[in-house]
Amino acid sequence: MVADEPANEDLIRKVKAGNDKAFTLLMNRWHKRIYNYAYRYSNRRVFAEEVVQQTFIQVYQKIDQLQDEGRFLPWLYRIAANCCHSEGRANRNRNALVCVAEELPDVAGTTTPANLYEKAERRSVVRMVLQEIPENQRVVIILKEYEGLKFREIAEALGESENTVKSRLYYGL
Repeated sequence: MVADEPANEDLIRKVKAGNDKAFTLLMNRWHKRIYNYAYRYSNRRVFAEEVVQQTFIQVYQKIDQLQDEGRFLPWLYRIAANCCHSEGRANRNRNALVCVAEELPDVAGTTTPANLYEKAERRSVVRMVLQEIPENQRVVIILKEYEGLKFREIAEALGESENTVKSRLYYGL
């Protein structure tokens, strides 16, 4: 966050007061991280886009329920986790086709085709493995290793104890 940008807490207070521009700033600030979380959860771009949309709709609708503006991040990830779970159930109930283009890796700044291939292969293997482990372990791994949340924040986001979160990370890894 740049020094002249308002803190999350300030934006949340403005959103609660009805300032839609503050919500747009808040959404723009967290959009990419929620997208990345959802993409790692599902390994599908369309799924991730839908989860981001549903997450921010719920944030907008429920922002008044957030009592402590300082706890925004775990609250946001709890909503995103719930949306991933709901969207995952919905996708199991319908036969969605995954576009081949969706599966192509996003790789920028690499120099040789061999490097591109190697990175894409590693990412593909990690994505496949993430999809194979139980959902409760996958969510913890993504939040800890990719999103950089602390155990306390993950526990709060998932409504679990810190020890349960640590255990799920250990078994998932």
